[in-house]
Amino acid sequence: MSDDLPMGWVKTELGKVVDYGKAKKVEPTDIPSDAWVLELEDIQKDTSQLLQRLNFSERLSKSTKNQFTKGDVLYGKLRPYLNKVIIADQDGYCTTEIIPLKPNILIDGNYLFFWLKHPEFLEYVDSVSHGIQMPRLGTDAGLKAPLVLAPLNEQRRIVDKLDRIGDRNRTARNELSHIPKLIARYKQAVLAAACSGKLTEDWRQTTNQKPWIYKRAADVCEKVQSGGTPREGFIQGLGIPFLKVYNIVDQKIAFEDRPQFVTESIHNGVLAKSRTQPNDVLMNIVGPPLGKVAIVPDSFPEWNINQAITLFRPSKNITTEFIYYFLCSGISTSEIINETRGSAGQVNISLSQCRDFIFPVPSLEEQKEIVRRVEKMFEKIDLMEQEYQKAAKLCDRLEQATLAKAFRGELVPQDPDDEPASVLLEQVKREKHVQPKGKSVKSK
Repeated sequence: MSDDLPMGWVKTELGKVVDYGKAKKVEPTDIPSDAWVLELEDIQKDTSQLLQRLNFSERLSKSTKNQFTKGDVLYGKLRPYLNKVIIADQDGYCTTEIIPLKPNILIDGNYLFFWLKHPEFLEYVDSVSHGIQMPRLGTDAGLKAPLVLAPLNEQRRIVDKLDRIGDRNRTARNELSHIPKLIARYKQAVLAAACSGKLTEDWRQTTNQKPWIYKRAADVCEKVQSGGTPREGFIQGLGIPFLKVYNIVDQKIAFEDRPQFVTESIHNGVLAKSRTQPNDVLMNIVGPPLGKVAIVPDSFPEWNINQAITLFRPSKNITTEFIYYFLCSGISTSEIINETRGSAGQVNISLSQCRDFIFPVPSLEEQKEIVRRVEKMFEKIDLMEQEYQKAAKLCDRLEQATLAKAFRGELVPQDPDDEPASVLLEQVKREKHVQPKGKSVKSK
């Protein structure tokens, strides 16, 4: 941000305006049972939406908390790149990873809220946060964080304008939020039509195709087999790639981010039954969620899988792609979901149940036609999804551009009668300097 600010504005440090890092600590034994207790997980990243509100009796917290009051700006200092900031709409208590910041005669709470979401502030905290796995903004760095301060009256005009623009942006985001669900339902409808024969009904009538037959997976696939996890034999570097459920992302194999390998002797020994090869179709059998499906790529000649995955190997009567789309449809799992077993919300499908899946088996010609039509329709759906992604990113850019404009003094007109922020800031400095220790500045 340029230092060329409007008349009456000043660029200062956060600690010179608010008491960053100073919060009243409260032990769990002193928190009322009906008090609001806020954790970082309750705040949605970037949007500042409160996802849930739980009281102490529901949380049963055992750690020390920060106390806050209605109107405080609550800033999440842990993993600050998540941009978790809200304004408290009632009194409560929060994790010490959330810093309560109190508005005062220098700064409007809503103005402070918007500044903490400004790109310059986010870039600063990202650069000074310490810790690799769980970075956080330290107190000293927080006190020295940049802050662009407008005259108090102008702060309120800026906030009013940002609120009105934000309402329109939120409406647009809300409308956009329905699109992913519609896309998912549309894809499932295409798959249901494909696996029921409706998608190629016209094609069958003109090509004299044989009626569909239905067979057990074990009878139509060359192999149906779940994997295992050896007690030893895992190695760093090249070996036989070993797949886990987390390697199935968006119905594809994503092995590069978290690769794991086993030795060839383990692959051909205790894991011999679950040796996997390119063009096998994989499905997770432990969830939730179920329904993760992928085709094994040819980036390695052989693979292996753990016990939470089952492979379906195509035969001369059924193609890889047809198996893949049938399993993606969820028809096989939905029919046996009530028979599954598990505890603590876990759902397990047994190998015998997988082998008993009833697969529709059209002719090979019709299987190829089904796959062609599904992929053609999915291409159109993917274009819709790309347009949705562009619109969502446009909302993000609009929000950031609006904040940038606001804190350059370009969002609302300046009023020459406003008391300059620099004057009030200097006044507060003088009052703090002459005050007896322990007393605070009185608000006007």
